Amino acid sequence: MYVKIESNRDGIAKISLSNPNMNLLSNQVKREIHDVFSQISQASDVRVVIFAAEGSHFCCGADLKEFPERIEKKAARQVWDEGHAMLQAILNTPQPTIACIQGNALGGGAELAAAFDFRIFADQAKIGLPEVTRGVIPGNGGLERWIDIAGAGYAMKLLLTGSVIEAVEAKEMGIATEVVAAEHLYEKAAELAKQIASLPAVAVQTAKRAVHQYLVAKNDFNSIGRELFYQVHETEDVREGVQAFIEKRKPVFKHR
Repeated sequence: MYVKIESNRDGIAKISLSNPNMNLLSNQVKREIHDVFSQISQASDVRVVIFAAEGSHFCCGADLKEFPERIEKKAARQVWDEGHAMLQAILNTPQPTIACIQGNALGGGAELAAAFDFRIFADQAKIGLPEVTRGVIPGNGGLERWIDIAGAGYAMKLLLTGSVIEAVEAKEMGIATEVVAAEHLYEKAAELAKQIASLPAVAVQTAKRAVHQYLVAKNDFNSIGRELFYQVHETEDVREGVQAFIEKRKPVFKHR
């Protein structure tokens, strides 16, 4: 397997990608990412997910060796659907997700990175969408996500020029959540994960769902948000959080 759940401790699960040497996003890797995130989304004992790739690079994009067969079989529509299903499996994960970005995140790798709620970059990391230089466009769902994340202007710059940007510029564009020294990359992700995992899981997951619902249905969000707001008021944790505040003590959340 190229993608697996490596650990699950204290409500934090680590998913790893290992497809040496460049962690290419082959058809098999995409299927495994889809399956692993579909599995983790059902895990009630997981409150945060960290995704990390082994080796020097996060993901250098598609396996170009698969392109001749794709072109010959006129399978581009199927590839589009499968790529979008992969990204959607990550986006649909109710738990907050954190990606550790090191080395290169290019093409499909940049699309993969776009699916996560948080993207922690090593200071020497680079990201870009060079598909246009190969005569194609992103097809895994990253095109749409980068518009949502960085805005049409920045997304257009990356898409139409195929340029690759460094971590500092990615931070300025809103693509990188944080930039840290490479040796502290996973440490920073784990620190963020621990902070989130300590909070009431229902409220955290509802807040994530609210953000995604707003992005896809701005005009209908008032009624959607109203219902989500009601739902968190029905949890045990909201009662504990308020009572702990009144009693001036640390809350003990049960995540329900």
